[in-house]
Amino acid sequence: MADSNNSMSAFFVTRRRLLAGTATAAAAWPFQVKSRAAELTDGSSGADPALCLCGNWQKIHDETLALCREQQRLETHLARTVGFPCAKVRLADGTDVTLHSIESLNDAYSPENEVEWGRALADFAAHQARWDAADAEIGYSRTDELIRHSETAESALLDDLPQTAATSIEGILAKLEVILCDGEHWQHPDDFPWPHIRSVLGDLSRHHKNIDPATP
Repeated sequence: MADSNNSMSAFFVTRRRLLAGTATAAAAWPFQVKSRAAELTDGSSGADPALCLCGNWQKIHDETLALCREQQRLETHLARTVGFPCAKVRLADGTDVTLHSIESLNDAYSPENEVEWGRALADFAAHQARWDAADAEIGYSRTDELIRHSETAESALLDDLPQTAATSIEGILAKLEVILCDGEHWQHPDDFPWPHIRSVLGDLSRHHKNIDPATP
C-alpha cells in the first residue's frame, strides 16, 4: 500500500527544482549579454536572431520564476491555514494511518474496515472542500495554470534554439547561457556536461572581452 509520504507529491506542485536553480541562473547570465540582448531585440535588420530568442527566453524564464515564488507563498499559506487534504483511517490490522489522496484511501479499503473507511472518505472530502474554497479565494490553482502557460512558452523557445543560428559572439554566449540555465535546473550542476559548459562559456566571455574595444 502506498504510504502517506508518497501521496503528498500530488499536492506539492510547486517547481522547487526551478526555484533551487534561481541563484545559478542569475549568475549564468552576464550583465553585458543581458544589456546587448536588450539592444538587439528591437526588430532591426542587424539584430542577432539567436540573441533575440535568448533574450525573450530569459524574460519568460524570469516571469516563470516569479510565478513559482508566488505559488510557493500561496501553497505555504494554504498548508498553514487549511492543511493538505488528508484523513485518518484504521486499517484491518488495527493500525492508524494518515492518508493524503483518494487513491491511498481506496488502497486502504477492505470489507473489515468498511465503516471506518467510509468515515475517512467523508472526512477527506470535507477537508478537500475546505482546501478548494481557500484555493479559489487566493488563486493558488490559477497561479499554477499561469506557470504551465509560461513553461510552455519557455519550452517552445528552447525547442527553436538549435535551429536559430547566432550571428554574433553575444548570440553564441547567450545560447550557451540558456542551455546551462535550463539544464542545471533538472540535473546536478556538478555533473557532466554542466561544469564543461561553464568552462567554455567563461573562456568565450573572457576572449570576447579582450578583443572587444567597446568593452571597458
